[in-house]
Amino acid sequence: MHRKLLFLLVFTLGLVSTAQAQTPTSTPRRVHTSPTPFWLPRGAFLGTSYNDALLTPRLKVQWELTFFQDRKDAFVFLVEGGLGWGARMPTPEAGKPETNLGAYYEHTAQVGFGYRNHLPNAAHWGFQVTGGPVFYGAKFDGGPLPDKNVAGIVEGRIQIGYQFDTVAAGVAVGYGEPFGLKRRYLGRGFVGGPMVGLFMDWR
Repeated sequence: MHRKLLFLLVFTLGLVSTAQAQTPTSTPRRVHTSPTPFWLPRGAFLGTSYNDALLTPRLKVQWELTFFQDRKDAFVFLVEGGLGWGARMPTPEAGKPETNLGAYYEHTAQVGFGYRNHLPNAAHWGFQVTGGPVFYGAKFDGGPLPDKNVAGIVEGRIQIGYQFDTVAAGVAVGYGEPFGLKRRYLGRGFVGGPMVGLFMDWR
């Protein structure tokens, strides 16, 4: 019994010594690390949405907290704040007071989750789904009272671009679907809609 135990110990120590003496034949996998701490913004989106003939430029800033990270795959928790102002108003139509839009704004505060495929010096892609309150205001020319309300919105975006080491950049497309809007709100048709723009991600 003691001979078997001694033989097992010698054999195990020999394997350990052999493993320590071997030199690695390949470089270790690189794990992505963010150049900024989690409490600073780690992403941005600059684009525009088009809804009911209204063109609304938008700026969104993201805080991203990674809760799963592999060599290239990452799942993140997102906090996003966005600002938007109407730039091109719809053409006024008789019998449609909502088309007499003179000014419009739409601001959002959202939370959600996203996926990032992050491989240095390679193609980058990802997607995200967020939701939260939307604060909008519509001012009309020629009579209708201003419409200023708070509702809810759910947004989804897909981003495709190139990974420049720790920074990714490219094109993003998405859609925002509002909820909690009432029919009497004249500005309800301008909230959300399809969007397209440029993104940067330095998570």
